[in-house]
Amino acid sequence: MADRDKVEHISSVKYTDVEEVLTGEFGDRFAEYRKNYRKSLNYDSNGFIPAFPLTVSFEFVNRCNLNCVMCYTINHADKKATLDLSHIETMMDECKEYGLPAAVVGMGSEALIYKGARDAIKAIRDAEVMDLFLGTNGVLLTEELCEFLVEERVARIEVSLDAATPETYRKIRGKDELERIEANLEKLIEIREREGSKLPVIRLCFCVQKDNLHEQRAFLDKWRGRVDYIDFQEMVDFGGVDELRALGEEAARADNALPAPESTYCAYPFNSLHVWSNGDVTPCCTFFGKALVIGDAREQSLKEIWDGPEMAEIRTQLLTGKLNKVCHACLTCRDKENFAAAGETASEESSKVPEPALT
Repeated sequence: MADRDKVEHISSVKYTDVEEVLTGEFGDRFAEYRKNYRKSLNYDSNGFIPAFPLTVSFEFVNRCNLNCVMCYTINHADKKATLDLSHIETMMDECKEYGLPAAVVGMGSEALIYKGARDAIKAIRDAEVMDLFLGTNGVLLTEELCEFLVEERVARIEVSLDAATPETYRKIRGKDELERIEANLEKLIEIREREGSKLPVIRLCFCVQKDNLHEQRAFLDKWRGRVDYIDFQEMVDFGGVDELRALGEEAARADNALPAPESTYCAYPFNSLHVWSNGDVTPCCTFFGKALVIGDAREQSLKEIWDGPEMAEIRTQLLTGKLNKVCHACLTCRDKENFAAAGETASEESSKVPEPALT
């Protein structure tokens, strides 16, 4: 079996050799991290599990300033939950002790709504995390914040757009914010160039669905070569998450009555932990994970959760194919029909992209 080097539900068009840029910025430690990351993608053939997660993801607050049709918006209507900055700092002390190489900020909500977002990002960077990935919808990406992200050498920023025109953006994301976000992105690009920096690497995300499928080419034409890479992603149906959350502990038990999915492959439990704004820790960053809580970061260390029996059970289920209801639902709910068309467009575009010339 060939080594896995990409995520199957994402089709990328790359204008920059991202790993070369980040290795140039962070050196041998980054190269070693990516080596271990690729090993984690092949967990089912090599048995590799790192001593501590390679990535820890955070949801700072369970609120958002948009209302996207493909999102599990119930998360934003739940009782408000916020990670205290002191709690984030405590977790980062532990992450620094274990040499955490990567972190994701965003998860199920808009991270920049969090009042202490800059302090939290700085705490992550102070913990010597290299590959800090900020996910945002870009509405609050002000000029001052762009300057901060460049100054702090945040490794990557992902802005989810999903549209090339205001009409389609409004249909998918519920508000007329596309022109504002595009202006924010142009400002980030301008500041990065002005400072002579390659960071943050800029990724645009396009969640493929029937309402935007016709705008793939226009989206690529608009951003070709302006950002570092563009990802088309499969849309996930979160319609059954409420029912799964209501199952409680039963949701995590292997269910032999479930029909076998096409694949039981999922690398998340073998390389990452995900901390939600109420302290819940899950083995994956999707909303399905909210029904599969394996620990509480307010009461346990991340290392304790990583090595705990709940995580071990999830890994065993994925390796044996005897899944719980949550993992089964997640692995079978993606919109592959529309995504196939997006993948063709991305592959066609990638064949036209020249090899990046990096200095």
